[in-house]
Amino acid sequence: MSSRRTILESLRSDSSVSILIIGGGINGAGVFRDLVLQGVDVLLVDKSDFSSGTSAATSHMAHGGLRYLENGDFSLVREAIHERNLLIANAPHYVHPLPTTIPIFKWHSGLLNALLKFLGLINKTVERGAILIKIGLSIYDLLVSSNLTVPRHSFMSKSDSLARFPLLNPSMICTATYYDASILAPERVCIELICDALEMGDHARAVNYVSAVGAFDDIVRLRDELTGETYTVKPKLVVNAAGPWIDQVNKSLKRHTSFVGGSKGSHIVIDNQQILNAIGDHEIFFENDDGRIVLICPIANKVLVGTTELVCDDPDQVCCTPEEVDYFIAMIMKMFPQANVSKDQIIFSFSGVRPLMSSQSTDRGSVSRDHRVSLLTPGDGVEYPIYTLVGGKWTTFRSLAEKVTDQTLHALGRTRQYSTSDLAIGGGKNYPKHAEDEQLLLDNITLETGFESSRVKNLFDRYGSRVLQVASFIHGEYAGNDYCLENHSGYSRGEIVFLTRCEYVVHLEDLILRRTLIAMLGEISLGLINELSHVVGDELGWSESTRKDEIDGVKSILIHKHGVKLL
Repeated sequence: MSSRRTILESLRSDSSVSILIIGGGINGAGVFRDLVLQGVDVLLVDKSDFSSGTSAATSHMAHGGLRYLENGDFSLVREAIHERNLLIANAPHYVHPLPTTIPIFKWHSGLLNALLKFLGLINKTVERGAILIKIGLSIYDLLVSSNLTVPRHSFMSKSDSLARFPLLNPSMICTATYYDASILAPERVCIELICDALEMGDHARAVNYVSAVGAFDDIVRLRDELTGETYTVKPKLVVNAAGPWIDQVNKSLKRHTSFVGGSKGSHIVIDNQQILNAIGDHEIFFENDDGRIVLICPIANKVLVGTTELVCDDPDQVCCTPEEVDYFIAMIMKMFPQANVSKDQIIFSFSGVRPLMSSQSTDRGSVSRDHRVSLLTPGDGVEYPIYTLVGGKWTTFRSLAEKVTDQTLHALGRTRQYSTSDLAIGGGKNYPKHAEDEQLLLDNITLETGFESSRVKNLFDRYGSRVLQVASFIHGEYAGNDYCLENHSGYSRGEIVFLTRCEYVVHLEDLILRRTLIAMLGEISLGLINELSHVVGDELGWSESTRKDEIDGVKSILIHKHGVKLL
């Protein structure tokens, strides 16, 4: 793979490209991989880091959208369930079936309201009772009946539910359990999609921290956000995959649109062993007092709590507010009234803006999560078409990418050569299906590298089958002289260098927030930040002043944007 500087310099000598993709979140990464797979020369740019916007602010779930059934979005739910199953198969190192339990407090509530809402006669939510939830889960099972990747739903009585979940609110009458999927590291799925594409050949180029700042005739002007240097490219067409920023990007390309109406969602991560023990491996998925569907679920050895839904006009200025924290604490206490939960247990928070289709509805939760591709034909002094990706769900990125790829291939006069339906992602390639196959793989790597078996297992858990690439890199670079970080024994210098060099780390925050789960899981410290700044800085050639600026920058982001208490 070419370096960032090499890719930018290549634009000086040859500015022509078939397709320019603006936005390196999950949708942009999906389109990038699909087009490159078809042999198209593509340039992907993002004004920040890859997967640093909405794609980094998900609920860590691949789900079919059970609640969308109430809005009549059957085709979206069917598509999302199908894509969820593909993710479980294609990214088994990060995506796992997730038992999801719904505590229920009434029997008949919501039946008439749901019918009227389905018919579009009202836009109001009332508490959903057991019968309504049973109907919804039965439809959900029916939509997935052709592919039983996960088990069907089941109900438990109050007594059985309390035996399984002793801390649950005893006011509930029963529980229902169905299956979706959890995504341990959404940002890593995104970067692996991009790396997969880059490994397919020189016709794939991707650069982070590069923004689109202007357009004229057949030109798009790009700016390197690190140096301020500008570059021009001549695309045959542009794909705008900038999420909540798509209208801003279109404006920079001389097209004025109002495609998106943003909806802010926040989450917190808490370190509470009592809650973690109480939920086990289940997500608790329930309706809060305001009708909002919320969740409490395990993430590694911590607990993820989300999410809010608030109108937001500025995706660059979002963070979890004190009011949202109070909302989360109250909803945890509603479901687990005997639990000992406090704000001091919050180790991380994050927020993002859902790029929903523009809507006049005051209820952001009722706005469709479906997606569409809006074509802006040449005009206003711009000679290329712009395909704008509007709306969508994280789970359905592959199917959206497939639609965009087919449309753009048609525009280029080309046809699809390969499908991505069964194409494994990153460390999901040749992923061992059985425990004995996994052990054989790990034993072989241990033998070849001389690493301790526990370390190889650690790398496998992080990267799946890419453990071969990571371990070989470390072994080749350090020949037995690698060492664990002083402030985090779970990582070594060689692993950090691998991530920096091979996964396009530009800033210290890229590593801490998106290439690893160090910050999210509460494993960051001032000592570790300083130590990582030396490892990354040595690899990237930072001056001492740059290194200090990087430390100050990541500290500010962690404290003010993610609520991290640094010690």
